[in-house]
Amino acid sequence: MARPFEPPSPVFVGRARELELIRGLLDRSAAEEAQTLIVSGDAGVGKTALIARACGLDGRPTTTLIGACLPLASMSIPLLPIRSALRDIGEPIDSADAGHPDVDGRDATIRFDGWLDRRCATQPVVLVVDDVQWADRSTLDALMYLVAGPARRRLSVIATLRSGEVGLGHPLQRWLADIRRLPRTSELELEPLDRAGTAAQIEGLMGVPPHQTLIDDVHRHGRGNPYFTRLLVGGLPPDARSAPTEFPATLSSAVLQSWSLLSAPTRRLATVLAVGGRPMRADELAEVMGDEALAPIRGRLDEAVAGGAIEVVEGGAYWFHHPLNAEVLEAQLLADERRELHRRFADAIEARLNDGAAAATIVAVADHREESGDASSALDWAMRAADALDATDGWAEQLRLLRRARALLPDGPGAEARRGALLRRQRSIAAAAGATLDELEAVEALLVRADSDGEPLVAAELMVRRMHLRFMAGRGFIEVGAMREAVRRANADPSSAEYALALAELAHAELWAELPDAAAHARAAIVVARGANDPRALSHALAAASMAATFAEDLPLASSYGREAVEAALSAHDWMAFVHALLWEANAVETWASEWFAERMAERRLELVARGGPQAYVAWLSASEASSLLVIGRGAECEERLRVALGSNAGPLGDVAARLTAARFASLQGRRAEAQGHLLRADELFADGSAFLAFEFDAVRAEVRLGGGDPRGAFEAAMAGATGEGTRPTMCEWLLPLAARALADLARAARDDGGDAGEVLAELDALAERFPGALRDIGVVTPLVARQMTAFDALYAAEQARARIREDEPAAWTAAVEACAAAGLPWEEAYARWRAADALLGRGRDRLRGAEMLRDGLVLARRLGAGPVEDEMLGLAERARIPVGEPPDAASDAPAALPGLTDREREVLELIAVGRTYGEIARTLMISEKTVSTHVSHLLAKTGTANRVELAGLAHRVARERPDDR
Repeated sequence: MARPFEPPSPVFVGRARELELIRGLLDRSAAEEAQTLIVSGDAGVGKTALIARACGLDGRPTTTLIGACLPLASMSIPLLPIRSALRDIGEPIDSADAGHPDVDGRDATIRFDGWLDRRCATQPVVLVVDDVQWADRSTLDALMYLVAGPARRRLSVIATLRSGEVGLGHPLQRWLADIRRLPRTSELELEPLDRAGTAAQIEGLMGVPPHQTLIDDVHRHGRGNPYFTRLLVGGLPPDARSAPTEFPATLSSAVLQSWSLLSAPTRRLATVLAVGGRPMRADELAEVMGDEALAPIRGRLDEAVAGGAIEVVEGGAYWFHHPLNAEVLEAQLLADERRELHRRFADAIEARLNDGAAAATIVAVADHREESGDASSALDWAMRAADALDATDGWAEQLRLLRRARALLPDGPGAEARRGALLRRQRSIAAAAGATLDELEAVEALLVRADSDGEPLVAAELMVRRMHLRFMAGRGFIEVGAMREAVRRANADPSSAEYALALAELAHAELWAELPDAAAHARAAIVVARGANDPRALSHALAAASMAATFAEDLPLASSYGREAVEAALSAHDWMAFVHALLWEANAVETWASEWFAERMAERRLELVARGGPQAYVAWLSASEASSLLVIGRGAECEERLRVALGSNAGPLGDVAARLTAARFASLQGRRAEAQGHLLRADELFADGSAFLAFEFDAVRAEVRLGGGDPRGAFEAAMAGATGEGTRPTMCEWLLPLAARALADLARAARDDGGDAGEVLAELDALAERFPGALRDIGVVTPLVARQMTAFDALYAAEQARARIREDEPAAWTAAVEACAAAGLPWEEAYARWRAADALLGRGRDRLRGAEMLRDGLVLARRLGAGPVEDEMLGLAERARIPVGEPPDAASDAPAALPGLTDREREVLELIAVGRTYGEIARTLMISEKTVSTHVSHLLAKTGTANRVELAGLAHRVARERPDDR
């Protein structure tokens, strides 16, 4: 019989490739080709869970034998895993059952093999031996005998081993070498989960989508080990944003399992290595250990390597197999002992220093001095280490050390001047690196000092920069009030660069707020900036003027200002000004939703890289490029740009720009969980996303909610963007078609439930009265923009026709298809083709045109990877009995029955839903075709549908929305 194989955790994620491999092995074994698989990986990586999952998915009647080897120290039980497997098989095995495989006799292995032969003749057998690294000699010999046995039997032998515990001298090494030479033997090395896998596991464990910061923290600590992840998040509240500050006792004991088996001197050496905080050689450890000789230390390190706690890394140094070991070991030390070890490390490294010491070595001394509690030395070494990093790209380390120096700086004469110098240095480094939050911290502290010191020009410049940084950090959009205050302060010298900068950014803020003086302020700022000969202020002034000209639809002037603004920003090496200016330079030529815009972003991105611009701004441009590529249907290139943006240190602004595009892309392709995850991360970064008018929060939120089956939430998101204050947000053109689509879905759901759609239609009437057509973003109406606006108007009209079930719905959707195709909006065209085909095959009753629309739509949806639209069109093709070249599988489950139907009507509906003809239904139910026709007429009347296609579509929708009705 098949024994249920219980995994160690109820949550299983990912591993599609590995599952396919194991299931393929089980298939070959079931076809009488014996198979052997060795699954290796770290403890807790999920070997047993993977095998349990694979066996659980195998629907064949199977005898599953599961036994585990144990790390017994003072005794040895021959064939322990086989004994336990037979004991737990779940049914008695006696002499009447073709002979009991008695494992106590001298020929136990031979008798067990014979029993397997007889059982394999009845059904497939899977023998799982867990933790074979602890197997005794008799078990290894028995497994070798079984694996080398007959090839033509339905037997799968699967063994798991902890790879970190099988060193070169381990007894298992020879057994592995021998078994690898046998035929039909495979190996699978199970790697930790990536960040996405960890995220899915955490969501499964917590029952709610976790904060992205929690995912980052848990993945950083656990490195994708599913067992460690489970222990880290156990007991955390649903809104937790980080892993626990103190490791749970269960995690500590699990992490230190291999360490606890070492001898006491080796455990002590491993603890010292953990305090060292980096891979170290034996001679380096000897210096810290004091009077101990090098040879015993090497021996202990060899013991730790053999025990799987430590491994040899590049350069002959030693480090922990899992970095979490070091964190746990150091955390277990008493404070005094920890400080003393850090002092000894600092002394040892300092004694070896010379004039050519690497910056990393000096940083190590600084860190150990800090941890030792020696504040005076820690301050000196922090400054020395920061200086050493000046010649490298180690800006993150520099910023960390400068913050430490500020914290350690004692009060006294000259302390404030030194603190101010440290802040200015932090700001300069952060600005050059694109480290938004670090620069914002320094700017805010410097602004307090400037106010207290009565420096109005300095304060004005800092206020402008703070506004930029708060925008980039997602903490606030461009504020008119703050910029008016900056102008007031800078008015202390109206000819200064600070005044020009403040006036330019006041114009910038006023433009977003649609205030009348913006253009005049931008022009005045240009005059002052030119007089002050300051390229940074000039770039911002020109960008504001380009923005104002774009709002006024003066393309030549906007383009001229934009080009000059870009050059001024490059001259000033102001990367924020560069990206800001080039976006408006491009907006002056063509909409962002175009191929031209994507190519312009790529060109400027490469220029930024060539000039050594920070990665945060490269990521911002990559995200802008990706959003354009997505709109025009170049998915592979969009994905490539998103990988760059999401895989780099993009800062909050670059990250949120990439997340919004990634969320939209995932939603359009049907990856709902991924779409929601990206949107959650964007919401975490920019708490009030709808206020950031330069981003497409509202439209993306509406699309993701529609994709997730939440039309009411989608409508609210779209209306938040359509009715918000100030100028219209990015992607405002999509908002009203999405709002109407949500209302059409709600109206249809109300009718499907047998209710009245009157309230929803009243909302639609109010929407159409308030917004007769789609919204248009600011800027010049190029021929492409005009075609796109025609397309959005057509989509808006077609959704209203769908909601009201108007007779002109087929014509409305046909017009939308043609308009989207002309506008270069392939995702919208694919969606419109589905709706047009549905309308033509339903109320339109034009089978020829409907079939053509359906087939063309399928080609487009498949090219885009638009999974949800493709699935809908395949379902429609099946219900309408239209061959499409790649017919879907027949429905395996009948759709949910609607309320108020008789049993016979329910049977007829089930057959209609899977595309059966009247004749086929009549033969299946053994009734006449006339009776079938009568039942269909009753179904049409009861459901308010017009024909069999609509009736089948209704049944499938109800099945999806109410799966419990099945």
